[in-house]
Amino acid sequence: MENILELNHITKSYEDGINVIEDLNLTVKKGELITLLGPSGCGKTTLLRMIGGFDLPNSGEILLHGQDIGQLPPDKRPINTVFQKYALFPFLNIYDNIAFGLKQRKMDRELIRQKVKHALTVVDLEGFEKRSVDSLSGGQQQRVAVARAIVNEPEILLLDEPLSALDHKMRLEMQAEIRSMHDNLGMTFIYVTHDQEEAMNLSDRIVVMANGVIQQEGAPEMIYDKPSNIFVADFIGVSNIFNGVVTDKRRARFAGKTFKTDTEYPAGTRVEAMIRPENVSITPAGEGAIDAVVTGDIYKGSHHEITAGFGKYEVTVYGKNKVETGSTIGIDFPREYIHLMPHDMDMNVFEGKVNEDGSVDFSYFTLAPDAEFMRDKTAGTRVSVSFEPSDADLSDDPEAGIVTGHIDTIMYIGDHYTYIVRGDNDEEYYADDDWLWNMGDFVSVVVPQDKFRFREMP
Repeated sequence: MENILELNHITKSYEDGINVIEDLNLTVKKGELITLLGPSGCGKTTLLRMIGGFDLPNSGEILLHGQDIGQLPPDKRPINTVFQKYALFPFLNIYDNIAFGLKQRKMDRELIRQKVKHALTVVDLEGFEKRSVDSLSGGQQQRVAVARAIVNEPEILLLDEPLSALDHKMRLEMQAEIRSMHDNLGMTFIYVTHDQEEAMNLSDRIVVMANGVIQQEGAPEMIYDKPSNIFVADFIGVSNIFNGVVTDKRRARFAGKTFKTDTEYPAGTRVEAMIRPENVSITPAGEGAIDAVVTGDIYKGSHHEITAGFGKYEVTVYGKNKVETGSTIGIDFPREYIHLMPHDMDMNVFEGKVNEDGSVDFSYFTLAPDAEFMRDKTAGTRVSVSFEPSDADLSDDPEAGIVTGHIDTIMYIGDHYTYIVRGDNDEEYYADDDWLWNMGDFVSVVVPQDKFRFREMP
């Protein structure tokens, strides 16, 4: 399939100067249903608005069939949008809502009638032409909004969380209808959601975003089975994730044991190991790789969600049968289901300069002198400082740490939580903590002086 849309080095920031989209590159193929997926504030709706012309990028190109449309207004682009709030006209009936754009273009009346009739057939609302918007259910209003968009025969249809106001059963029904409409129309759909299940059900390709950056893109199966990093692994579905290290080409040690794997990394490579709960094997106690004590069993309808602890670790397992809390079970991680990811949150690294008194000024914090490192260092010497997430703790005392910020991301890694704290300067700080904080909590990042690693820079 040919590319219909290309986004090249797109950057977007608002008045505060903080980038919402950071040097983003993406291509969309003609006829594809692609989903932008990520948590609130990750930039997915901003990206959709720039494609639709409602926002303009600060830099970069938006190419449609190779032509830059990045500065064109919405009405000059062959692109239509279905918004989260459907924005239907309550004073117009269904027919006139759908025909509104065509009438604005002064199209022939009979042609308008034919196009509206076809659009109503596509969304399965034949015979509803004279009904008022207020008489429709939420799902029917959503279909009218889609009909109003597709009646203009755009090359690309943008859908901005259009199902968020519907209940769970109606969302599932509308997902199937949207997928069917896409397949029948052959139009390019770009869909925005924070709902992972919705993205999995609908998409040819999923683009996972965080903090204005694409974390991974690929088919739903690839995103689920082979996430590229722990953010994607933690965000998509339920995961067991453990810090580990490769012991030889096809073995890795994590969760206190060494396991065979099908993923090759050089010995000594630090990794995160992921295994989905449905792929963990349950055995009688003593017959698995690990004995674990059951701490909870929740019946989910199709399976039991079992949590079990061993040493300092916790694991989630999906099983067919109920298991008594407090009992001991055996568990094993089959090699074909162990997915290793590079350890990509290794260090916090910052650059700064030495002051006259031996302290070091970094962009947003100052560190006291380190007697050994500062020996023979002159004022103005450029240095870097680093610390590992495991060296940092979080505190609710704003005076306790080197910097303050709000918790932006939470990931559970086997026996602890890893946090991304976003400072007021938009800088990211990685910290591990045994305690569960909440998204958005205002915290300070506390690092003992002896945990900093200084290095002189050229």
